[in-house]
Amino acid sequence: MDLKRQKWGQNPEPIHPKSLMETKVKEVMNRRPRTVTPNTSIEGLLERLRGQIEDCFPVVNKNRKLLGIVTESDVLHVLQVPLRHVTVGHAMIQQAMKRSASTVGEIMTRRPITVAPSMKIQEALNLMAAHKLRHLPVVEKDLLVGLICLRDIIELYRAPR
Repeated sequence: MDLKRQKWGQNPEPIHPKSLMETKVKEVMNRRPRTVTPNTSIEGLLERLRGQIEDCFPVVNKNRKLLGIVTESDVLHVLQVPLRHVTVGHAMIQQAMKRSASTVGEIMTRRPITVAPSMKIQEALNLMAAHKLRHLPVVEKDLLVGLICLRDIIELYRAPR
């Protein structure tokens, strides 16, 4: 069964859950995810988030080497107003640093969990569940080749029309 999208935005045919054992990430992933660089401003990131459906961006250098990932959750820390009573600790220091950030490089998750294109969808789902993630960059030799999202996998389950 060929799950490749025939046109941009067209979804693959639905599959049976047992087929997840054989279906590979490369058959479902977005091969051209929008990306940002570490130097992208927070304002630029917010503008891009408003202009697209996805709620995350892989962070890459000019050679498409994956450096990190930035999500709406990361932006939440930038926009969050600090509480009056503050607990001192590593997490609070990180949140304070994110609130004062001016570039994506300052708020991105470095060294994100990734998958390979040849990995099975079920393995990707297991990683998502174990680490409470909705997005996984797809890499080969440290270079970004795609992005797989929980939404892409859920779409495989949709009922036939």
